[in-house]
Amino acid sequence: MPGIRIDTTPLNPIYLEMGAAVQDCQRIELYISFIVTLLIELSDGALTEEEFSGSMEILGSQTMGRLMEEIKEKVGFNDQAVHALRLALKARNFLIHRFYNERSDLLLTGEGREKALREVRSKRATLHAANAVLDSVMKDLVRLKGIDLEQFKAELEERFES
Repeated sequence: MPGIRIDTTPLNPIYLEMGAAVQDCQRIELYISFIVTLLIELSDGALTEEEFSGSMEILGSQTMGRLMEEIKEKVGFNDQAVHALRLALKARNFLIHRFYNERSDLLLTGEGREKALREVRSKRATLHAANAVLDSVMKDLVRLKGIDLEQFKAELEERFES
């Protein structure tokens, strides 16, 4: 209804943390797509830039659960790494699909908002653990591919800046 305004200021810390959590989830999905594409390239020979982009696009359209199945097939993760990825998927699905519905009552009070914020931060820690697993795999593959990691990082930063 026009004219009704809701003061969202008390919710801003939760919104900020949730926005960062969404970015964490996207990072996991991008890492997995990149890792799987690098593995394809390393096993099947060099991909053209178009093939590489096509693979990234196809993988990027898959759900996080499907991406995790894809990477488990291609990378020999230990049980601890698989567990970290499964926990990340659960955390992602809760934050994206159920957090606001299941925790809406907490958002009504200061104490509740603090509890909700702690929960989001805890889920983000789970996402960070999965990103750490993927980060080490990605770094190894980038080195195997012969890509200078510092140059690669600089090129990525340049793309984000422009």
